[in-house]
Amino acid sequence: MDKVITLISLSVIFGSMLSGFATFRLTGMRLMPHFASLILAFILTLAALFISNNTIGYLAILFQIITPLTVCPTICNILKTQFQNTGIYSAHLALMGMLFILALGNLILF
Repeated sequence: MDKVITLISLSVIFGSMLSGFATFRLTGMRLMPHFASLILAFILTLAALFISNNTIGYLAILFQIITPLTVCPTICNILKTQFQNTGIYSAHLALMGMLFILALGNLILF
């Protein structure tokens, strides 16, 4: 696993956790599956940096790909009814987009 991309992915995940926490507080429990996936992606990516194990590496990549996908159904529903709050979610959505591309890079370079 390429350590540089993994480290960048880890920083994007950490930033997502910070921006996601604010989003999570605003939307309540509707984003719990996404937030749990984000936490698992962080733990697995951190583990992949220190443990040279293919299973952990692939699980980290899997959760890096799954996490951005888990936000789509909930956020799209929220944005349909509360479009005035779009600015609140934009930072988190941008980080999720970056994470998805980084995860694909991790998968290609693994």
